[in-house]
Amino acid sequence: MNTDLSFIIIDDSELDSFLTRKFLKLTYKEVSISSFQNAQDALDIIGENAGSDNLTQTIILLDLQMPIMNGFQFVEEFEKFPPEVQKNYKIVVQTVLTAKNDPNDINSILKYGTVKSIIQKPLTTEKLLSLFEQ
Repeated sequence: MNTDLSFIIIDDSELDSFLTRKFLKLTYKEVSISSFQNAQDALDIIGENAGSDNLTQTIILLDLQMPIMNGFQFVEEFEKFPPEVQKNYKIVVQTVLTAKNDPNDINSILKYGTVKSIIQKPLTTEKLLSLFEQ
């Protein structure tokens, strides 16, 4: 698998972040992974790195339902970055299949150009590989 790849996990659940990080470390031995429980912190880091010559493709695994800044707010702010910054990132929304999920949320988030796909938690090898087929 591609080693010029990094991941950003944005999820308010420490357990979900831990499990995703472990899975990614098992799948990719040498991969860069950053985790944030607050989406604003992730935006700040992306903004700080915006001027670097880093050509590494980064997949953002984003939880939609979070306090402080939810996934929608994150995407709205992310889309304010210039296209040359956005092109280095692929946003993948992670959801949990529950009765409280609003199907309109799923349809609404996919309307953003920077959101490439939606996958259900937990992350699996098949789901991870499907990210590269899109």
